[in-house]
Amino acid sequence: MAAKKITNHHTLRWLIQIFFLVLFIFFFTQTRYGIPARLQNLFFRFDPLILIITSIAYRAVITAALLSIFLIIGTFVFGRFFCGFICPLGTIIDIFDSIISHSPPVIKIPSFKNGKYLILLFLIISAFLGSSFVHFFDPLVIFERSLTLLLYPVLSYFAGLFALIPNAVFIETFIALIFFLTILGLGFIAPRFWCRNLCPMGGLLAFLSKFAVFKFTFFESCTKCKICEDICPTKAIDSETQKIDSAECINCLRCQYECPQTAIKYRINLLIVPFDIKKRQFITTLGASLVAVPLAKSLIHTKLEGLLIRPPGSIPEKDFLNVCIHCGMCMKVCPTNGLQPCILEAGINGLWTPKLVSRIGGCEKNCNKCGQICPTSAIRKLSLEEKSYAKIGTAVIDRSRCIAWEQDKVCLICDEICPYNAISSLNETIRETTLLRPFVDERICTGCGLCESRCPIEGQAAIQVFSIGEERITKGSYITDEKTRLRESEEKLEDIPSGFIIEE
Repeated sequence: MAAKKITNHHTLRWLIQIFFLVLFIFFFTQTRYGIPARLQNLFFRFDPLILIITSIAYRAVITAALLSIFLIIGTFVFGRFFCGFICPLGTIIDIFDSIISHSPPVIKIPSFKNGKYLILLFLIISAFLGSSFVHFFDPLVIFERSLTLLLYPVLSYFAGLFALIPNAVFIETFIALIFFLTILGLGFIAPRFWCRNLCPMGGLLAFLSKFAVFKFTFFESCTKCKICEDICPTKAIDSETQKIDSAECINCLRCQYECPQTAIKYRINLLIVPFDIKKRQFITTLGASLVAVPLAKSLIHTKLEGLLIRPPGSIPEKDFLNVCIHCGMCMKVCPTNGLQPCILEAGINGLWTPKLVSRIGGCEKNCNKCGQICPTSAIRKLSLEEKSYAKIGTAVIDRSRCIAWEQDKVCLICDEICPYNAISSLNETIRETTLLRPFVDERICTGCGLCESRCPIEGQAAIQVFSIGEERITKGSYITDEKTRLRESEEKLEDIPSGFIIEE
C-alpha cells in the first residue's frame, strides 16, 4: 500500500512538472511570425525577479510583470512551490539528474546554499547602481534563450524542408550552449545544484518561504531513520534535530509520502528560520557589485556604436540594457532572421541583446512582431504605421563597391527594394559616362536595411545601414508633421539636381 502511495505521489508530481514544461514549450512554439502575440510571454509576467530587478534598474515599475505579485503572495502562503512544480528549467534539471548517476564526487564540494542569496543581493545592488544583470541568472530567461539560440535553428531547419517555417540561423550560439550545459553539468556535483546554491529566483522565493504560513513539520512519531534526509533533493531536512528548512524546501512532498512513520506533515507553522549570511560574504558581494557595474559600462566602445542597430521602437540604449532581459523572443519572431544576438558590441551587459544585421535580413515594413512579443517593453509595442516612422538608422552607399558607381553598370536593386522610396536612381556623369546611379535621401530613410540585404555584390554590401540619425524615445509618437509632409510630398529626390547635397 505504501509503495503504491509513493508511486502515485511521484507520478502526480512528474505530471504537474511535465504539464508546465510542455506549456512553456507550447508558448515557445507559438512565438513566431504570423501568430498573434497573446499569451506567449505569460511565464515572464509571473516572474518576480524580473519585476524587482528591472524596476530598480529602470527606476520605474515594469507593469508587464505585475502578475508576479500573485506568485509572491502564493509563496508567502504555501512556500517555495514554484521551484518544485512549475519552473521549466528546474524540471529539465530534474530530468537530467535522473539520467546521470549520483555516485559520490571525487572531490567533496561543501554546500553553498547562501550563494543564491548573495547572487540575489548582487543583482539588487547592481540594479541600484544602474545596471541589470538579471538576464545572466533568471531561470525562465535562461531556458527561453537556450531554446531560441540552440533548439529553434534545428527545428526550423527540418520544418523548412517541408516549407512550414523559414530557416533561422543565429551567429552566436557557442556561449549560450556552454552556459546551458554548465548549469546541467552541475548535477554531477549534487542533485539540483543550480537550484540549491546559485539560482537567484530560488533565493528570492526561499527568502519569502521563511515567512510562509504552511510548512513541512516533524511530529513526535519520528524515529530518526534518516530516510527523509537522504531523499530530500535540496538537503532541507536535518532528521537528527528534526528541523526542516522552509527556505530550502521546494514542496516536492517526497519526505511526507516516503516517511514510514508518517512523521512529517504539511501544516500551519509561523516559525521563521533566521538567515546565516556572514558579514564577510555581504562585503564581498557589495565589492563585486561596485566593480561589475562600472566594468560592464566601460567596455562599451563608443566608436562601435554606429554599427549597432536596434529594433524599431527600442527605448534609449541606457534604459534598453536594463529593461531588456535578453530572452531572444524578438529574434525568434523576426521573419527575415535579421535580428541577431549581440556578443560584445554593447559591452558585457549587452550580451544576447538584439541587433539588426541587415546583411542577413532587413526589417520588413509590414512587421511589428518584436514590439508585440517583448515581455518587458524594452521594444515598444508600436502599430504598423507608427513603426514605419521609427528611424533606426540611415543607409550609406560605398561608391567604391557599388556596381553602378564603380563599375559603370546598371543596378537598380536597392532603389527597387526600398519600401519608403528613400533611394532614387538619378543620371550622373562620371568619366564621360552617364548612367543611373543610386542616391539615398536621408530625410526619408528609416534604416530598415532591406537595401543592404539585397545588395548583389559578394561580401560586405555596397550600401550599409549605420545608426546615423536613429530615434529612440521612451514614450510619444514617432510620427511628425515633417515626416508626413516628406512622404506625401511629390517633391522626391528625382526632382533634385544631380550632385545636390541634401541638408536639413
